[in-house]
Amino acid sequence: MSVTKLDADTEEPLAGAVFQLWRETNGREGLQTRGANPDTRVGSTCETDAEGRCDATVDLGTYYWQEVTAPDGYDLPDPAVFGPLVLDEQGAVTGVGVTAYNRATEEDGTATLTVLKRDLKTGEPLPGAVFELWRETNGRPGLQTGGGTPDERVDAGCATDDAGECVFEDLPTGSYYLRETDVPEGYLMPLRPVSGPYALDAGQSESKTVTLNNRPGERDKGKGKGKRLAAHPDH
Repeated sequence: MSVTKLDADTEEPLAGAVFQLWRETNGREGLQTRGANPDTRVGSTCETDAEGRCDATVDLGTYYWQEVTAPDGYDLPDPAVFGPLVLDEQGAVTGVGVTAYNRATEEDGTATLTVLKRDLKTGEPLPGAVFELWRETNGRPGLQTGGGTPDERVDAGCATDDAGECVFEDLPTGSYYLRETDVPEGYLMPLRPVSGPYALDAGQSESKTVTLNNRPGERDKGKGKGKRLAAHPDH
């Protein structure tokens, strides 16, 4: 009786998966490992070798392999039980086995969000626009900056540099909003100073660039450029 453990994507053998073999003994469908009348545990656990195999010599009967520990860097499959495997007289000669697959654990990525601020008419870069960065955390559509359950402000503000850029780095994956709080000198605040959401997909590293424009005007004055600003109250 054998089990072979393979990578679900590459089909390469995986060492280090730990299996427990069980024999069907309680007459109920499927594997029961607990309760008043469980199936019967057979021997101790077995760890797959470099070829991804575990083997056991057993009597004729019906069996299940239960994966109890996945190889390092892999997720435990769901369900983690393989069988029933029927070992009859013919199987005793040829052998009975099953192939079990695991997928590599996806690690949460980090992401970079870059803002490019441009003149609406000329496309020239604009230094001195200031943005807060907020992460969607309360499950409600749109950005909420106040109340009992606001979204999370993850950066108090970045002013665009001479190239018109603000860069927010090492962000956990998720959905984000940009909130413009100050404009370049000689430009108007947009009618909608909040933009987004911008989705940075889970499970992979990603860079996203957003271009936002300002219209020339004299009602608003800008802040210092190219630097992070101290936190200030919402307004």
